[in-house]
Formats: sequence, structure tokens, C-alpha cells
Amino acid sequence: MSVHGDPASNAHLTYTQRPRMFREPWQRYAWAALPLVSLSVLAFVPFVVAWRRGVVPAWVAATYFTGSAIVVGFAVVKPNVNALFPIVVWAFIITAIVHVLRLDSNKRQAK
Repeated sequence: MSVHGDPASNAHLTYTQRPRMFREPWQRYAWAALPLVSLSVLAFVPFVVAWRRGVVPAWVAATYFTGSAIVVGFAVVKPNVNALFPIVVWAFIITAIVHVLRLDSNKRQAK
């Protein structure tokens, strides 16, 4: 017999809020500036935080970590690269910034 306050009986009626990356509106822009300020070396940091908060899957954080590691590796080794490398690095930076800005854009509405 179900009791009125029994959590199992009305669990389907509850609304669980989606995990949030940004607690305040200004934090979106502060996190988005990180890849640009660090020239993509720290581009993975917002995505590791977002993964830990349950906003993005682990493969997204791993992809940005790998991209940042490649940029650091090229900066340390300084190989003779062609003109395509700076374009790829800037594309990586811009993609990271746009992705950070869109992390919480698809908010669910409570009904």
C-alpha cells in the first residue's frame, strides 16, 4: 500500500534539474576566455570541469585534453610546420570558445 509521502510512489512526478556548468551569468564569459588567454594550452580545463559536473560526456573532455596536449607538444618540440598549423590551432581555440559559450544554452524548461 502506497503512503502519500512515499518517494517511490510519486518519483515519476518529480523534476530533476539538469546539471549546470555556470552558476552565474558572468561565469560563461570568464570560462570562455580561458582557451584564448592561454592560447589553447588550457582549453581542456572548462571541459574537465563540465565533465565532473555531469554537463558533458567524458569523451568531450578527453578530446579537448588531447588537442591541448598536441599544442603543448608542438610548442615544446618546435617542429618545422607548414602554414596550416597556425590555422588549425586558431580553429581549435575558436571551437573551444564557442563550445564553452554553448555549454548551458539548451536548458530544459520545467512544466
